[in-house]
Amino acid sequence: MGNKMPVDTRESRTANLSHLLDEKRLNVIRRQPGVLSVIAFDEGFPVKSLGGADFEQVAAIAEDFLRTGERVTSDMRMGVLNQITLEGREKKCIIVPYGDLSLCLITTPDANLGLIRLAIRHLQALEILVNEGGTGI
Repeated sequence: MGNKMPVDTRESRTANLSHLLDEKRLNVIRRQPGVLSVIAFDEGFPVKSLGGADFEQVAAIAEDFLRTGERVTSDMRMGVLNQITLEGREKKCIIVPYGDLSLCLITTPDANLGLIRLAIRHLQALEILVNEGGTGI
C-alpha cells in the first residue's frame, strides 16, 4: 500500500548516469585539437556541456539528426548507427551514442576527425568497462 512505483523522469535518469557526465571523461574528447564543444544530451535536452555553443539548440537539433539517422540506418539495413558526421565550411559536428546518452561535438573545420574518433571510442570503451563492473577512469 505504501510502496510507490518510482517515477522515471529525465532528471532521475540523468542522476543514474552521473558517471557518464564526469568532466574528466568528457575532457578526454574536449582536449582533442580542434574540438570547440562537447555536449552530452538526453532526448534533446543538454545534461552536461563543455566549451562554447548554444547548448539547448544544439542538443535539440542533434536529437533530430540522431533519430533520423537511426531510421535511415534501419530502413537501409545498415546495422546499428555508430555516428553521424556533418561537415560545413566553418565547423564540423559529430553525434555519437554514449551509454544511455548521446554526445554532440562541434569542431573547427580542420579538426582531425580520426583522432577525435579514437578519443570517442576510448570513452565508449570505458563505459563498457564500467557496465561490466570496472571503474573506468
